[in-house]
Amino acid sequence: METSNRRLKEKAYHELKEFLVIALYLWVVFGLFLVYKSVILNEEHIDYLAHGIALINALVLGKFVLIARALHLGERADDAPLIYPTLLKSALFSLVLAACKILEDAAVGLYHGKSFSQSIAELGGGTWKGILTLTAMLFVVLIPFFGFGELQEVLGEGKLSQLFFHRRDVLKPVGSRML
Repeated sequence: METSNRRLKEKAYHELKEFLVIALYLWVVFGLFLVYKSVILNEEHIDYLAHGIALINALVLGKFVLIARALHLGERADDAPLIYPTLLKSALFSLVLAACKILEDAAVGLYHGKSFSQSIAELGGGTWKGILTLTAMLFVVLIPFFGFGELQEVLGEGKLSQLFFHRRDVLKPVGSRML
């Protein structure tokens, strides 16, 4: 009983860490999209409310990413060369996140008595071209995220983080050279 409780706590801790990393990554991405939008529109002020909403969206969509992972979304290509599962997961998860965002905006709009097109007017300019462009940008932004995850899975838990965040001389075995 004690070992199952310990395993459950370890799993919960691992899931929480994974969720926080996903949410942080998405928040940075959404925040950068907001900054880019303000630069394009030549806006002078910083809308802190929009950044707060971006954080809430990142938290909610981060949970959807965990749910999609639990449902093994994109794992069909896990035995293929790393580029395939990386691109497949980036594509599938960008579609999931785009669909969630569209549904969220539609639900909020419906609550406020707006039509579907009025509800998604802020999302990509309200056009399908704009929404597809945002989805494509999200796909590209997710490639490093899933690439990192795929590499970590191949190398072993924590190994890639160790390679990225520790000095190289600490990682080298005595008497060996890194290429």
